[in-house]
Amino acid sequence: MCTSFISRKNDTIIGMNFDNNGMKYSIEEKHEGWFVVMVDGGSGKHPSFGVDQNGRFFNNLIVNSNGKGLYRRPSSKVTYTTKLFTGILDGIIVPEHLQEYLEKVEVVNVPDWSCHNMICDSAANVWIIEPGRGNIHSPANESSFFVMTNFSLVDMGINKSKIDCERYETAVRMLTKADEINIDSAFEILQEVSQKEGEWMTEFSMVFSKNKGKLYYCQNRNFENRYEYDFKSQK
Repeated sequence: MCTSFISRKNDTIIGMNFDNNGMKYSIEEKHEGWFVVMVDGGSGKHPSFGVDQNGRFFNNLIVNSNGKGLYRRPSSKVTYTTKLFTGILDGIIVPEHLQEYLEKVEVVNVPDWSCHNMICDSAANVWIIEPGRGNIHSPANESSFFVMTNFSLVDMGINKSKIDCERYETAVRMLTKADEINIDSAFEILQEVSQKEGEWMTEFSMVFSKNKGKLYYCQNRNFENRYEYDFKSQK
């Protein structure tokens, strides 16, 4: 399924493979300063992942359920994942203040899905939100990168278990070995961890550079044929 990473050295580089099982998806640009991919999982279009011109990022990746974090009606103390994303896109929830928000509000899943989320603020601080499991906060100065795929990072930390995900291990190895990550090397990582067969195949890959103020993407693992999205030219 999907793979995402944040590289936070001299530049904030965000990489994301969207692995799909046939769901309809589309690019949405109606939120000023944001590039968002919407996915229709059967109940209409909802934001799946997106990045803004300042390096704020969110995504929604499938993870095995532990039977907790199931959907509940939103309230002052509970929200669900897509409502959280909509709040970020609308400027109601500010990623730079996300820690304060998460201390007051529990995030649960949408009906019939089990997912976890990577959220990054403009300073490359990262939060992992896993409904029913807990949250992880990784400040930018804690490590030079952060990777998430489709297993629980909270469980991995609690149980200290061996990682059984080749995509995760490959991304970590390549990020560790690289002296610097740029657009090309980020796409090399995405190509290595892309899925070419099975139910979930890589259909959309994107790399964002904060220093450049640009996002590059390709479709259906055609990594040499990239499209460029310049946030500055969209103003």
